[in-house]
Formats: sequence, structure tokens, C-alpha cells
Amino acid sequence: MVHRLDSPWRPGDGPDGPAAPTALAALVVDGRIVIGGGSKNQPFAQWDLDTGAVRVFADPQDFGVDTAGALELPGRSLFLTSPEADAVAVWDAAGTGERIGELNARYDRTRAAGMLDHRPVLVGFDESSNRVWGLDVGLPFAEFDTDLETEEGVEMVTSFALANVRGRPRLIAAGGHGSVVPVDLDRRAWGEPFAGNEPHDETDIMVAVGAAAGPPIAVTCTDDPYSLQGFTSTMRAWDLERGHALSRPVAAHEGGVVGVQLTELDGRPVAVTVGRVDASVRVWALTR
Repeated sequence: MVHRLDSPWRPGDGPDGPAAPTALAALVVDGRIVIGGGSKNQPFAQWDLDTGAVRVFADPQDFGVDTAGALELPGRSLFLTSPEADAVAVWDAAGTGERIGELNARYDRTRAAGMLDHRPVLVGFDESSNRVWGLDVGLPFAEFDTDLETEEGVEMVTSFALANVRGRPRLIAAGGHGSVVPVDLDRRAWGEPFAGNEPHDETDIMVAVGAAAGPPIAVTCTDDPYSLQGFTSTMRAWDLERGHALSRPVAAHEGGVVGVQLTELDGRPVAVTVGRVDASVRVWALTR
């Protein structure tokens, strides 16, 4: 399924005029998928995925969007955006859809945003360590090792996602060679890599986590940030409770992806991916 999004930007908006969004996130609001994001040259906008219609967009003179993410809080659905990994802007995903605040923390697509012990947090690599940042104070309160040791050797971790597995908070990390591994935040220690990892040439991997009527699921997508000719991103689903892959990788987008989000639609888990080169948004049904 391919969705086309209307452009809210007029000729002259941004330094290079209208351009395809390069950073997107997705949420389900009142039973409908809402997309939020923009590009380095265009400010934030929101769309209704079914129709492609623009719901709301920022002032053309606002900062562009280098990274976009989504955060579900009790009773609220939010988008998070950042220009060049700078301060985080917070946007309402329902109601007016307007900006409702800013956070003094760095943010990029490798980081995980979510709730941990009843507080909103960001998790990711910062400076020389992996850190857990409290969004309520904009400061880190926990650190853990940067090295992920696998059978293939030490691996660079590229992406994080937060999950609740059997009632305990877990951080899910994806490595550049294809490993997916949980982190025990109570002990600040890596767990065992999931069964079904298939090591491959070094690439960038993004991970999203969600849960429906059953065990929580993680979805990973590979990406080539340099968009080498002939590269096709692959997507894979993982059972977080049993610690193994649910299926073999499937081809997702030619030329790589710029984002992956896992959410629920009509009571079942779906993954939403955004292509880097084909400029399409695709919705994937996930089965256990």
C-alpha cells in the first residue's frame, strides 16, 4: 500500500522550496493514523494518512525537521522533532496539533522516547556513553556500557527502543551488524542477543517497539544512509518475551528507510515505514 501526502509548503518556503519529507513519525489518534514530520528544509507538519490531507503545519520560518519521533503518554499522544539533533520540540498529535513545549535534550532517530518508571525519558548514545535522560528535567540519570559484544565481536549499537516485558522496563538495542539485544536497565547490563540474528555487512538499523493483544513486538529496518545503488532495506519482527525472530527478513524499500514506527490499528500491531528514495509510506500487518 502506497500513500501520497499533500504538500503544505508553498514555493519559496524553506531555503530550497518544497521538498519531500525526510523525517516522519506515526501515531493512531481516534482510530486513524496520523503522520508528523518534515525535512531539513521544511518545518513540521501533520497529515491524515488515509487521505493524505494536511492537518496542521508550522510557520514557514520555523526550524526544519532533522528527526521526528512519537511518544504515547497516559491520555496524550505527542510528536517529538529536532533540527540537527538540537533542542526537542513537542507537538500535540490531537486537538489543534500545535507545538506545546520544548525540551533541553538532544534527540535523533537512534534514541528511544517513552515512559520509564512513570516518567518520560529519552535513551541513546550521547557524547561517549549510552545514557537515559529524564525529559522532565532535561538531564541524564543513568548510564550503561557502549560496547555490545556478540559472537561476531564488539558491535556498534545504532538504535534503541523502550518496551515493557513481563512487567519490567526493557531497552531494546539494534546493532550495526544485525544483532538485536535487550538491556536490563535495573542492572545497567546487556542481555543475550535474540535468536535468529543474521549478521550482515555493516549498515544502519532502526528499531521500533509496540504491543497488542499478545507478547510485545519489536520491528527492525536496515538502512544505508549513503543510498548506494541497488540497496534494499529489510524489515523483521521480533518476539520480545521469547527473545527470537518471528519471521525471516522481508524487503521493505529500495534505497533504504528514514523511519519505522510500530503502532496498533483496529486492535492489531502494524508497522509504518518511510522510504528514503522511493518517498513512500507503507503500512505492514504483523502476525505472530
